[in-house]
Amino acid sequence: MVKQQDAIFRQAYPAPPYWVARFDVAHPPGPGAFVLADLGGPLREALFPATTDADGFTAMLPPRHPATRLLPGATVNMLGPLGQGFRLGDATRLLLVAEVTSLPPLLPLLEAAPAVALVIEAPTRAQLPPPDRFPPTVELTLVTRDGSAGYLGPLESQDPAPVNLERVMPCLVELIAWAECACFACSNDRYPALAAIVRNARIQPPPDFAQALVQVPMPCGVGACEVCRVQTRVTAQTRAGEKHACIDGPVFDMLGL
Repeated sequence: MVKQQDAIFRQAYPAPPYWVARFDVAHPPGPGAFVLADLGGPLREALFPATTDADGFTAMLPPRHPATRLLPGATVNMLGPLGQGFRLGDATRLLLVAEVTSLPPLLPLLEAAPAVALVIEAPTRAQLPPPDRFPPTVELTLVTRDGSAGYLGPLESQDPAPVNLERVMPCLVELIAWAECACFACSNDRYPALAAIVRNARIQPPPDFAQALVQVPMPCGVGACEVCRVQTRVTAQTRAGEKHACIDGPVFDMLGL
């Protein structure tokens, strides 16, 4: 049965390239799980935690998100926590890979293992978050598609790099070989190519070695509306077929997407 709970909105403030919205709530979602919040629109909005504590959670959202227009002290009805989040087991070496727009749901994992490496891809330098926002213990790798900072993207490209630039692919392959678990948050259409990189870097990776957050509309949270269907493929652990992101995910074994 889906739980309902009332949250109290505390504040929203800019932290480019995001806005941070704080909610006090009794049962916040875990990393990769979500709540469906009634923010006054025709459908509920999925909110993923960027940080959690005993009193609630923060969500990092795009500018002009409906939550950024709430008044401090407003009561927000939420369904959840919902969904299947990230499954790290006893991994001690964790790799996080994200497009900058999809990064916030990975942020709760920054201190989830003794050793964490984070790869962030953005279109250009101005859209990268400042490095000092991350714990100093995190190994940070920056990637830009225009080569204005860090390595040259995109993540899956094997094309020769222009003079004085270096593709990120060799670095990414090394990090995949190093990690005991890898969590990805990117556009859904990129996961097959990223899964191929994992298969080339690892011999028979175990189930859930590479996990992918699939972000699609999830208006009902119980798999009834059929909006969030995700096509999966055959692996050693799963059968091909459609699954629902809101109840079977939104975190899936990337090798099965």
